[in-house]
Amino acid sequence: MTSSGEKWVTDNTFKPIVVDRENDVLFVTRNLFQLHDNRRELKVETTGLNYRLAVPFAPHLFGSGKTTFCRSYLELVQRFRETSLSSFASDPSRKEFLDKLREAVLLYVDMTELKPTDPKEKSLEWALYYLMVEAAYLSVGEEPKDEEDVYKECRTHSYKLVKKIRTILNMRSDQFLLVAFDEVGVLDTRGQYFDLEVNDEGRVRPYNDFFGIVRGLCKQDNVFFIVVGKSKGLSIKNYTASVSKVLLHFISLSPLNWSSIVEFLEKSHLKVQTQIRVCDILCNRSFSVNELAEALLEYTGGVPGLLTRAVNMLLNYVQTRGQSFRSKEDCLSCMKEDGFRTVCSDPFVTRILTLDEDRRSVLDMLLMMALYRIPFKADDELNSESYLFDAVTEMGFYRYPIDDNTFQVLFPKVFIRNLKNASSFSLLEKILLGSLNIEPVDCFFAPKCRVFEGIVAMRLVWILSSKVRNEFRELLGRLSAIWKEMKLPINGPSPLHYMMSVSRGEARSESNKERKTYASNEWNEIIHKALCFDRVYIPKEANSYSPDIMFKLHSPDDSNVLMVGVACKGRWKSEGIGWSDIIEEAKKFLDPVSRQVLSKPLKICHCMLIIVSTKLALNVTSELGNQSRCYTSGMRIGGNSFEIPPNCELVILCERDVEMLIDREILNGLERAFSTSDNPPFGDLGFNLLRRARDSFMSLQ
Repeated sequence: MTSSGEKWVTDNTFKPIVVDRENDVLFVTRNLFQLHDNRRELKVETTGLNYRLAVPFAPHLFGSGKTTFCRSYLELVQRFRETSLSSFASDPSRKEFLDKLREAVLLYVDMTELKPTDPKEKSLEWALYYLMVEAAYLSVGEEPKDEEDVYKECRTHSYKLVKKIRTILNMRSDQFLLVAFDEVGVLDTRGQYFDLEVNDEGRVRPYNDFFGIVRGLCKQDNVFFIVVGKSKGLSIKNYTASVSKVLLHFISLSPLNWSSIVEFLEKSHLKVQTQIRVCDILCNRSFSVNELAEALLEYTGGVPGLLTRAVNMLLNYVQTRGQSFRSKEDCLSCMKEDGFRTVCSDPFVTRILTLDEDRRSVLDMLLMMALYRIPFKADDELNSESYLFDAVTEMGFYRYPIDDNTFQVLFPKVFIRNLKNASSFSLLEKILLGSLNIEPVDCFFAPKCRVFEGIVAMRLVWILSSKVRNEFRELLGRLSAIWKEMKLPINGPSPLHYMMSVSRGEARSESNKERKTYASNEWNEIIHKALCFDRVYIPKEANSYSPDIMFKLHSPDDSNVLMVGVACKGRWKSEGIGWSDIIEEAKKFLDPVSRQVLSKPLKICHCMLIIVSTKLALNVTSELGNQSRCYTSGMRIGGNSFEIPPNCELVILCERDVEMLIDREILNGLERAFSTSDNPPFGDLGFNLLRRARDSFMSLQ
């Protein structure tokens, strides 16, 4: 067996095609047209302008496709002219603009080359001017002229600069010039080399100076800008809007979805044998391009740079061994290898591995947001000095847009390496990372906030594995003789595992297979094939036929086994959980398991359902006598309307005992958040709530 370095190589063997950027192209085109349509107002220096310069801006992390997008934007305009841009061009003035945009010239400016430049070393404006001229010369294959010579021609006059660049590029005066500034984030460190404006607080903000220079250049006819690069995008946006009179409009550059990855694989060709598609090399009759796209989405999250790197590695591997992948499992087994993940993620995880103390302290918070699918708004604050939008980029995560103003934290699985040897991660971080590694990709791309169920499940992971005295375990031991026989603590703590969900009473069909759900008559398969000892499971779908959490215990001699389901009933309004709700949960879990599993001579002998409710109805509370209760086989509940099946138990926790799983302050925070939305964002939940949840996990360690 070769070493991972020999087995997994990243040689560029194919030419990737840009896919799924129609909305981004339309967005940028609209912004450029606004400048074109309002440039006359921009030239008038008054305080009562109706138009404020809008610059398309992509403050994204490495691999998000920002460089590829700005380099290929004009090509994409040509490609989408008859599709996504057709409605834009329905107006005569916009059609005329689009026609001219098709003839535009792109000047790509790499800001990593920015440096103090003679003869005005302290002038950021002059350094940018010369960098643009230098880029123009290099783009036509000419040697750049000396700085002194260019300065004599242009100095820091924008009209002279634009004229100089047009001459170098052999452009007409009425031809559009599109300047793309890439890697603008270098200003974070290189701004110190220049004399910059100091604000009223005595602080220097280099982006304010930079976008002020861009604003001045935009007063020249037929000049446009796109700016991209790793940076604190939201902080910059807010400050430049108030000081520089520039509005930064974010280009979303979403990670690719499954269908776009299919298109990517079908339309990308090998570099040398240009007639051969990527999918023809990697796939065969038994392994379709659709399955390959699913596998790549699972591990790369659709991040373009990661996707391209992973495909290159798979191509090199397949061509070296001389045969394509035989199945999806064959392909996934490669991507699961630590060697593959290490090589694939190496240039992407630098930020995560080198976080400073302040950022490291909230790493587990972002992992919780990714695992529980907690959305966040663009203006949600992490603390008084930092926006969550920016923190996601700074810490090496990705943003997946749900809509124009709402995002989700994306942490690609390929980033998760061998955690057993990752001494820099805490035990909680390892559990969260391990849970994300196990979570099916379906969960992320069909998001529903699972913070209540997630906190309860994570608490159970620690409670079941804790070696110290535990009130909750002792409570269940007092309520249930079967529980008292079980072997505790279990090994662990281990990650949360995700199980196939059970569809609501449907016969299994092709559509069920596509949704990857089990019909209700397949509990036996779930329990005996999916569930293992020492694991806590959460179903993939929020509205499944199964309980919200499942785990299995066994006695020390393995003679008794207890299957446990936990139904988390979050009620944030005045009415609480009534008997009808409890009976519904019991019928959909205890009844089918009793009939289909417990009645057979198999190892599973007992089943328990625990009702964890944030608020119980008065009639339920009255019957319980304000204390938790266990109903055993043959007992009736809800006015004798439901009988507990054989070998089953139903435990209803009173509100006081629910606080053993999730404390009152967290419950109050959840109530405030869920009272206004079924899918509350981070801003409604609050930083303090997640921090308290984290601390509650650590208290059981």
